[in-house]
Amino acid sequence: MWNRAIFRKQWVWLGLAVLMLGCASQPTPFAQQTQRINDISIQGEQWFSQGNLKRATHDFSRALTLSRSVDYPQGAAQQLNNLGAVALEAGNLPKARDLFTQAYQLNYANQEWVAASINQANLASVAQKQGDPAAAARHLSAAQSAAQVSQSRPALARVYLQWASFYLDENDPATAANFLNWAGPLATTPELKATFAHHQGRLALARGNTGQALRHFQQALNIDRAILDRASMAGDLYFLAQVEQTRGNLSLAWDYYVRAFDVFAGLGQRPRMLRCLKKLQEVNRQGQLGHSLERFQKLTQPHPS
Repeated sequence: MWNRAIFRKQWVWLGLAVLMLGCASQPTPFAQQTQRINDISIQGEQWFSQGNLKRATHDFSRALTLSRSVDYPQGAAQQLNNLGAVALEAGNLPKARDLFTQAYQLNYANQEWVAASINQANLASVAQKQGDPAAAARHLSAAQSAAQVSQSRPALARVYLQWASFYLDENDPATAANFLNWAGPLATTPELKATFAHHQGRLALARGNTGQALRHFQQALNIDRAILDRASMAGDLYFLAQVEQTRGNLSLAWDYYVRAFDVFAGLGQRPRMLRCLKKLQEVNRQGQLGHSLERFQKLTQPHPS
């Protein structure tokens, strides 16, 4: 089952640095340097969102070096988390775990509880990808504790939503529904609303209510498109395709899988393109649609080194 935690950058959260500009009309030299670090980080985030991990790594590493050189631990923690996001996306799970852990240790030491909660949520994503649900649950418990200490409603909403995703992956829709009920009133930003709608769709699909699932996934897609969260859009499209395939609407399922494939291709996410290709082959065969797969097969071929 697709896990939205893999798609949404809020879980490999790139965030923006908090600038220390003070009250003076002219920023201090330190504030000017943090602004420079922030600009480089934003540039890295843009590369990351476009699937260019090499350039994202370069910018995040540069921002990390600058943060350390001016004794800016919050900035260093942010960039360690960003580099962990890149490693997670690249499939280097041990490296991602190490970087998220370093980020957490810095944020814990400085009592940056919202950021610490995000680091622990990211560690939970790593554990899930490693097939260790017990470790994922421990990290999510730590993320929830940090979010509660922070008293940040969005931070707590993120953790509740990831708990819901976790229990959906564990085929426990009843517990997932409880976490969604708790997350709903706290999910007030467009990102969180989209994630909430997406997981409501997953819950409806797990319960066999495909009509309700379609409505929720379409709602998530509309929000994700409005904020141009392309990775999440691809996830919404993929699930819409799954629902239509379950309902036997194979032509519609084909169309949604094609749209998901093309967004993943734009992000350079070959493993997910390959999953979409497998589904395209499946619905093409099931529905005897007779569509050519040549374009998709060519795009999924590895590039020569």
